[in-house]
Amino acid sequence: MLDLGLTKLALIGGVALIVIGPERLPTVARVAGRLYGKLQGYLSLLKTEVNQQILTEKLKEQMQQQSKDVFNAVNPMEELRSVADDIAEAERDFSREIVAANRSFGTVNDPDTPLLPDALRSKQRRFQQKKRRGMSGPPVWFQRSQQRSARLISMAGRQARQHTLRFSQESKG
Repeated sequence: MLDLGLTKLALIGGVALIVIGPERLPTVARVAGRLYGKLQGYLSLLKTEVNQQILTEKLKEQMQQQSKDVFNAVNPMEELRSVADDIAEAERDFSREIVAANRSFGTVNDPDTPLLPDALRSKQRRFQQKKRRGMSGPPVWFQRSQQRSARLISMAGRQARQHTLRFSQESKG
């Protein structure tokens, strides 16, 4: 605010001491301090009110802008319909491209045409054969040639077998 240095304050104090006098100087200083405090309070209130006014103006402008945006907005249902139409059109284009690619290969059938009964039976038979081949293990003759047991035996069963083999070997020997 005011650029008052120590020398300027000392000069003002000296002039006040000469003009007012030493008897009334403390009371005048108290009154001046109170007035200065009140002035600072009024200035701070004025600043807060100005800031509040500026804030309310900004909020009013934002509300007006948002209300304009709401009134100018497209109906959400129409927007959803346009998106759904775009998706359906893309799906039709994609299916056309797939059909065209399948026709270019020549061996791939159109997915929408049903299979003939004979072709369906042969397809089912091939699928069942593949399934049987995948689910079955190695043949028993191969397992025996590898000296593996053809069936699973639990740990308790193996221990019992070893125990009986030991007793039979001890009785023979």
